[in-house]
Amino acid sequence: MDAAETTDAVTDESRDVGPVVRADRVSREYRVGSATVRAVDRVSMEVRRGEFLAVTGPSGSGKSTLLHLLGGVDTPTEGRVLLGGRDLGRMNERQREKLRLRRVGLVFQRFYLLPALTARENVELPMAEAGSDRKERHERAGELLARVGLGDRTEHRPPQLSGGQRQRVAIARALANRPALLLADEPTGELDRDTSRDILELFLDLTRSGETTLVVGTHDAELAEGAGRGLRLVDGRLAT
Repeated sequence: MDAAETTDAVTDESRDVGPVVRADRVSREYRVGSATVRAVDRVSMEVRRGEFLAVTGPSGSGKSTLLHLLGGVDTPTEGRVLLGGRDLGRMNERQREKLRLRRVGLVFQRFYLLPALTARENVELPMAEAGSDRKERHERAGELLARVGLGDRTEHRPPQLSGGQRQRVAIARALANRPALLLADEPTGELDRDTSRDILELFLDLTRSGETTLVVGTHDAELAEGAGRGLRLVDGRLAT
């Protein structure tokens, strides 16, 4: 049995044993011209099921890089990341993509919705990639949009929606495949204060209900204070 088959053989029950995600002395280096920049420097951490964790720090402190490492979007230069107990560094890119699709939801500051598609169609995209049938996709997308308060906007396209509404569509899309881990990178960075508070309430509701585990990278003090736990990065290292 190869690594992909081994990954598929792991049951949903076994995935939920232990931390949802864990980093063991993880570092990530990049070459910038002739210099080497260590964006994340020997970070060790874990996130338990149902947690709402905020990662804060100044611009350039490594927040986005850390989130990308936790979600398998990027791979560490040193150390290892275990998602549901599985070492992402021992998988090839195809295997990591498959795991991300099923186990990780990603929310970005700039939404990244496809402007030609309706809100419902944007939410359906990850389910289509995962092979869900059309009827299931349609129903699930409608349920999720209602869940985030956009049940009356399912056929609107992104240009017809406000920034806060587009972020809600992005969150619904990230939840489409029922991820164990939701990663949000500056999700309120382009939103006004009232809308940011609405997003915080939505995140709190998602974790209270046990729907997902949430890690958010943010400069937003109110969002960070609303999280159940916080970590601070400075120059790629966890501040003590």
